[in-house]
Amino acid sequence: MVKTDLELSAGSSQHSYPFLSLNPVTSYIQLVTRLISHIQVGIVLLDERKRVIEINRVASQYLDLDRSRVLFRYLEQIIPYFNDEQPELDHLISFLTSSVQGQKQTEIRWNSEGKMNRLLITAISTDQLECSHQGTYFFIENITKMRSLEEQVRCNQRLATIGQIAAGAAHEIRNPLTSLRGFLQVIGGRLKEIGQKKEQGYIDIMLKEINRINHLVSEFLQLSKPGQIQVKPVNLDQVIDEILPIIQSEAILHNIHVVLDRRCKLSKVIADEELLKQVLLNICKNGIEAIDESGLLTIRIRQEQRREYFVVDIIDTGPGIPNELCDKVFEPFFTTKEKGTGLGLPICQQIMKEIGGKIRLKTSSKGTTVSVYLPGTML
Repeated sequence: MVKTDLELSAGSSQHSYPFLSLNPVTSYIQLVTRLISHIQVGIVLLDERKRVIEINRVASQYLDLDRSRVLFRYLEQIIPYFNDEQPELDHLISFLTSSVQGQKQTEIRWNSEGKMNRLLITAISTDQLECSHQGTYFFIENITKMRSLEEQVRCNQRLATIGQIAAGAAHEIRNPLTSLRGFLQVIGGRLKEIGQKKEQGYIDIMLKEINRINHLVSEFLQLSKPGQIQVKPVNLDQVIDEILPIIQSEAILHNIHVVLDRRCKLSKVIADEELLKQVLLNICKNGIEAIDESGLLTIRIRQEQRREYFVVDIIDTGPGIPNELCDKVFEPFFTTKEKGTGLGLPICQQIMKEIGGKIRLKTSSKGTTVSVYLPGTML
């Protein structure tokens, strides 16, 4: 016996589609139904009275809705099923309930399956589809990866631009800085001889600022010299032992305790030794500056389960990084420090890319963990 559209819908729900005919269900209709169910684009269909006529599996996942609870219900009835902690819930509801003439789009941030995603929602009136049924189709796409790639491209373009500017201008900047420093040191020495301590203090301030400018120029140069990285097997434990006294001396100034936690055997990693020291020192310094006094900085060395990487976790007990800033900390010139340049972490990230490693960050109100992944093998 051939089932009709009406019988098919009645078998899955006590409601029926008001626009379905009594024609037998063909293999073509069955195929379309299965495609809608399994297609990797979210699809929601509302009738002219804003009732949910269809919502496929992907749309249910993206919006974190139970299909059986929202199907054949009006929008105002399903609003309570949304998580009211969603950052752009009002924006979504406004978009779903607004009238559509032709086609329109919006983009929202939406927390689904424990991840913050970016969803692109396209609304199309059935008038545009030459369909007898009156209503609106909504197509939902997860564009999180696409936006992430776009941001990465923009970041790489900024880094490339900075590198080109740095390579061309660094020497032109450093030459007058060297002259200024030399003359100021001479003037400072003369003022000290004649007892002009106040004026000598001004000279010291100017020298300090010149040194700061010189440091900034050096960071620009680092961005423009990726080709000078010399990758070779490096003893990770030896690198840690060499920089540990520097880290501890910095920590003492802030009344912070440093703990070294070795969780794997002696190891070799593939890296540039001096640049690896720079990366670890920079991240440790950031961790120390983030901790209130009497805090704890832990340096943990471990090997990843798949044994592809050795990992150095740098864990602080600071207040953590706000979620809205986590994606920005590796952007050039972004900094939360009063006197920061915003180039430290971008340089670290660039170095890690050049040696085939990576940096990962986890944060909460109890502190931040920055994990440095280094390719390597056991000795």
